[in-house]
Amino acid sequence: MLTRKAGLIAAFGLWTFVLGLALGSPTVLLASVPVVLYLAVMLLGSRPHIGVTVTRTMPPTQTHEGDEAKVLLRVRNDGPSVDLELVDELPPGIAVSGGSNHIFARLSNGESRDFTYAFSPQLFGAYTFGPIRLRASDRASMRYEEKVEKLTGTLRVYPRVDYIKGVSLSYRRPRSWPGETTSRRAGQGLEFYGIREHLSGDPLRRVNWKASGRTGRLMLNQFMNETGGETVIVLDLRSTSRVGTPPDTVAAHSVRAAATLSYRLLRDRNRVGLMGIGKYLTRVPPGFGRRQFEKILAGLVSSEVSDEDWGLDMVPYYIALYYSRMVQLVLVTPLADRRPLYLTVNLARKGYDVIVVSPSVVGLDQPRGHDPRTVRLAKELAEIDRDQKIASLRKYARVVDWNPTLPLGDALEGLREDWRARRRA
Repeated sequence: MLTRKAGLIAAFGLWTFVLGLALGSPTVLLASVPVVLYLAVMLLGSRPHIGVTVTRTMPPTQTHEGDEAKVLLRVRNDGPSVDLELVDELPPGIAVSGGSNHIFARLSNGESRDFTYAFSPQLFGAYTFGPIRLRASDRASMRYEEKVEKLTGTLRVYPRVDYIKGVSLSYRRPRSWPGETTSRRAGQGLEFYGIREHLSGDPLRRVNWKASGRTGRLMLNQFMNETGGETVIVLDLRSTSRVGTPPDTVAAHSVRAAATLSYRLLRDRNRVGLMGIGKYLTRVPPGFGRRQFEKILAGLVSSEVSDEDWGLDMVPYYIALYYSRMVQLVLVTPLADRRPLYLTVNLARKGYDVIVVSPSVVGLDQPRGHDPRTVRLAKELAEIDRDQKIASLRKYARVVDWNPTLPLGDALEGLREDWRARRRA
């Protein structure tokens, strides 16, 4: 195919020839001859040929938001010398942070060269790289040849997981397996519970010698039993979560909160599951350990925000179908409407213990082109409406009011005090 340069030279030669005919000037006609001869000689030369093979070495198929990843492109020329242009097409949402995915190089026959570039994904999701587009031109840049290498690679970017010291869920119905939640019963643990008289078979390392000296009998230290619990994170990804600008949307903050909570709870030896309410109903059954965390991350990545604002009326029936009342439910929702409130009331009346973690939507979406006084008034009204919803929710569940601009761990610190206040009430 002809390049733009060849087209411009041909157009100039034709224009000079037509102008000479129009003016009847032999001088102008003769001026077009060198242009036409130069174009003919260049076009009669050897045509460009792409005898290049490209291999792409991707990073591990899984990474996290903000982590830098590198891509290696190995290009080998098995044909004649060529001036090569290479473009490795990137998916939307991926920006190059080092090097370049658009390469210009001259390769001789048998020459092999490596090129690298780096990127840092800022939003979780599944990304597909490729194809690779190649373009070679002759030395005069008169003709070119294009080729598409259908090399594709898939990369899963998991949501960012923030470090939090612990989640004090205070399970109302702890399970029998060992965990990090202290109960008000004596058992295997670290926190002191009380003293009792030594019985046959009790280990001597737990003998309280001071108390034994005072009473004249062997007395044994008792510790609070540490058990685990079962938690299901219910993630609200309806269309009401489409607030904010990527990567700082309410939906993104909700997914990151679900990932952080699941990681911390699994580290504390609890069973954790997931139910995502978005474009589709995503469900990950409860489980333990690192593999379970990877399943939850995969479920979060595959969850999509719903395009329609469908109701939550069927969710209590799904929960009652899959989970018993021994399960602790953690509802992650922005409270953009009153349907999560109705859902929480319904679940509480069915006997479920519910915790609501709500990332605030107020202030995330900054409208432009409006009167500042109108924007300020709208923000104040939104804050009042949100405060009323949270006050109503506290009658039925523990609520974590979270400002996404602050660490999630700070908002979770008041969870235990909220639980104690509800028990006293």
